[in-house]
Amino acid sequence: MIFSQSPSHAGVYKWIDEDGQVHYGEQPGNTSAEKVPIRTNETTAPRTMNKDKVDMVNSDLEEKDKKRKEAEEQRKISRDNRKWCNEARSDLQAIYARGRMREINEKGEYIVMTEEQRQQRISAAKKKQREFCK
Repeated sequence: MIFSQSPSHAGVYKWIDEDGQVHYGEQPGNTSAEKVPIRTNETTAPRTMNKDKVDMVNSDLEEKDKKRKEAEEQRKISRDNRKWCNEARSDLQAIYARGRMREINEKGEYIVMTEEQRQQRISAAKKKQREFCK
């Protein structure tokens, strides 16, 4: 029958030889060896977070995600507003720059706009400008 000791139960000895060299081993090298105490690392169970803390962390993550989505939505709205604003300004400049304006009807023919139609286009472009150019 063979008996063995686990390394945590074996003794470790420290001694100094004739040349002044320090040695460590499981068996003493000479009579002046001293036993070195061995510290074992005890593993601890991971700490569990209490439910309140887990809920708080989850709600913080949800809140950050919600704020990020809101900020992204606001940036999208802002980009769209700039686009519509620029379009309204371009329309107004084009209407004022041209004397008579033409449109293409359903048949693909060019027709000259009446002054009333031109004023309606100006009014619509100004309304767009008020709405999107803030």
